[in-house]
Amino acid sequence: MADHKKAGFTCNDVFLIPDFKEAVVLAGANGMQRIINRVNVMEVPDVIDWVRPGEFLITSGFPFRDQPDAIADIIPQLVEKGVSALGIKTKRFIDQIPARALELADQLDFPIFELPAAIVFSDVVRDIMERVLVQEARELSLLQSRFQKLSQQLLHGKGLEEFLQTLDSILNNPIILLDDSNQLFLSPQAEILEEADNPMLWAALREESNLGVSFITLGERRIRVYVSAVNDKQYDKCLLVLLEWNQEHSVVDRLTIDRVGVLVGLEMINANARREVELKYVDQFLQDWITGRIVTIEDLRLRAEACGHSLEDDRPRCVALVRFLNSKPNIKTMQQAIKRLRTKSICEDLQATILEGEMIFLFPEAMNGIRNVAVEAILADMKTLFPTESFSLCVGNRTLVAEKVHESYNDAKKIHHISSICDYRETYVDYMKLGVFQLLYHLPDTEEVQDYRDRFILPLLAYDAKHNSQLFETLKVYFKHNRNVKKTSAELFTHYNTVSYRVERVCELLGIKMDNGDDLLQLHLAVKLNEMRPV
Repeated sequence: MADHKKAGFTCNDVFLIPDFKEAVVLAGANGMQRIINRVNVMEVPDVIDWVRPGEFLITSGFPFRDQPDAIADIIPQLVEKGVSALGIKTKRFIDQIPARALELADQLDFPIFELPAAIVFSDVVRDIMERVLVQEARELSLLQSRFQKLSQQLLHGKGLEEFLQTLDSILNNPIILLDDSNQLFLSPQAEILEEADNPMLWAALREESNLGVSFITLGERRIRVYVSAVNDKQYDKCLLVLLEWNQEHSVVDRLTIDRVGVLVGLEMINANARREVELKYVDQFLQDWITGRIVTIEDLRLRAEACGHSLEDDRPRCVALVRFLNSKPNIKTMQQAIKRLRTKSICEDLQATILEGEMIFLFPEAMNGIRNVAVEAILADMKTLFPTESFSLCVGNRTLVAEKVHESYNDAKKIHHISSICDYRETYVDYMKLGVFQLLYHLPDTEEVQDYRDRFILPLLAYDAKHNSQLFETLKVYFKHNRNVKKTSAELFTHYNTVSYRVERVCELLGIKMDNGDDLLQLHLAVKLNEMRPV
């Protein structure tokens, strides 16, 4: 059964003390739920430097005997310091508490008690502290009981799912656990909340400079949450989040979250260790499969089954390499991305690993007309994982049998190499998109091939070097834009007539004509060949 008792000795509880039966709340009644955890006596003007959060501050009024209005000045300072309430004896040093002070207390929900003249401060301190200590003892006992119950669950191998279910029941509020790869574990009450299964919502809490109490919006409801880190990682802390959905958090609720965070952290370390071992075998299997190191189909089927993969379907498969166009993430970042892909990918049956320092995908082909839906899904995954990075997916030819997946991998490596050399920047590249580069790549690096390239390229480079001109660069851009002079001039930031002059000068140097189809084809091939194998 859930334990939903109020935690803490509050301003309301002060009236349970016999000496306070005649006390009166003059202002700040809306703040009577404030927690009191100590008592302090104020009989000097500079007490503001010595007060502590949670204190019930009592005074005979002596510091204000000559300036009663000073009470109003000190109230905002006490509130800022976290003082819970102020109790003042009247009739001895001050006749009454100024109206301005009471107005301020009402505005700030700061309780002000008028204390009976006969009250003895030492009795007040003793009585309140006895009750505070009794309440704290109850809280500690409750906290220890919760901790013991939850620790026993994990010790007996119940796992995080049952752990969160019990914690949910104890606190009567939803609980969310976010691990370091942004995988969510939801307690039963959290599972039915709108937008609760959005990892990015909770990951944003990692950016908070201070954990603890924060606020989020779920649907149309803004709620308070208590956030605790369950590990001390500098990168992507695991978070345990308590939502204030059904009832307010108590102090003991928050302490419970902090204390059990240690248990969760240990369980996640164990779970991660098991997962790392499992993923190591999965990665090794994928790498052996993709590179063709598994010789027989029988061995392939056995290892696939051991790693939880099915080879029973006859769907064509493809291998793709990710080519990062600007800055390539480090291995650790790519490993984190692969962990997230394995749990959250929108591409059905996607397998991912790192091989030879590159991100590799193995996936069943999914065509919708001429659209490769699987490739589109992988690109969507990548945009989610690397929102600030530019990348291109190099997709090998499909293979119809599982034991020949390595052929698709070899294709993808060639496409990756060619597109890197030629700086292809399309979102995905396959052999169809490579066009003539596919043929040029397979040409042997013979003296005849080099002579063919040099016959067209060297004269242009020599002329540019001698005259500090841009004939060769202009020619490349000219072909890039399908011999459109206007687009070429726009990219080169030069005049239309200048481009036309440079193209004519190229023809003169090489002895060719741009209106001759054979001449044009030979020149274009030489330019492409130079991109593959520069002079």
